[in-house]
Amino acid sequence: MNMGIFKDLMSRHLLGRPTPPPPRPVRCHGIGEALPCCCAAAVAASGEKKFNQERVLPPNHPDSIRVQRMAGDVITAACDDANYGRRGLSPTIRRLFRGIRWTVGVIDARYVNAFATHTGSIYVTTGLLRYLRYDDAVAAVLAHEVAHVISRHVEETKRRLVMSGFLANFAAELLDAPPGDKATRESWRSLFMRPWYYRQEYEADHLGLILLAAAGYDPRAGPWTYRKFGEIGEPAPDDLRASHPPSAKRVERLTRGKIMDEAMTLFLNADRPGKF
Repeated sequence: MNMGIFKDLMSRHLLGRPTPPPPRPVRCHGIGEALPCCCAAAVAASGEKKFNQERVLPPNHPDSIRVQRMAGDVITAACDDANYGRRGLSPTIRRLFRGIRWTVGVIDARYVNAFATHTGSIYVTTGLLRYLRYDDAVAAVLAHEVAHVISRHVEETKRRLVMSGFLANFAAELLDAPPGDKATRESWRSLFMRPWYYRQEYEADHLGLILLAAAGYDPRAGPWTYRKFGEIGEPAPDDLRASHPPSAKRVERLTRGKIMDEAMTLFLNADRPGKF
């Protein structure tokens, strides 16, 4: 593993983020042993509870085991892998992972979706697993969600939403919008937020690609995955409600020479080669 590249890329994305409080050590459930993560966190299945009234598969379900394994690979690469992490990641970067309790689950639903919370909970649907099929492609989605978590995007979005709310109200006042015209205010708020949403997605795409490669999965699966998502259908580019950039634009950015070259260098030196 070329740790010089890995450290530089991680620093480029993560330095300057707020440092969370120290975590409580926990053990890994569903993987078989505690992950050697710098955040001393765990990848755990969460099959005992309903999530948004949808069934989360039990930890011993084959889909759960599969997703836990891939998520464990990505999180371990991002944190404190025994093979290279402890002598590679700087203490400054390692502190950024503190306080995250990783939880990975699979929702039994036919639609294609994946999401993450600021606390480290990551969920994918069975529909996504069936649609993407390949481990490298599913791992690309998981790496993207891990990138959102460690980049603290949810916390940043909350702050931006407050600011955009003030700006939207100010714009509505300038346009003499009626006090009860919520649609106008929401349109302005979406307009102010969309560049920020796009920036977050591009950042998670890039960092996720690096984490994917460092975990030993083929980074070329990243652009392939976004092409597949584009085939499902997505909002029009001029739709103010769109929170994600067009898939074609994401593919274009990820296939640029420098980004993909960096990822391929990590992949070719990784300890766990993918099979895409």
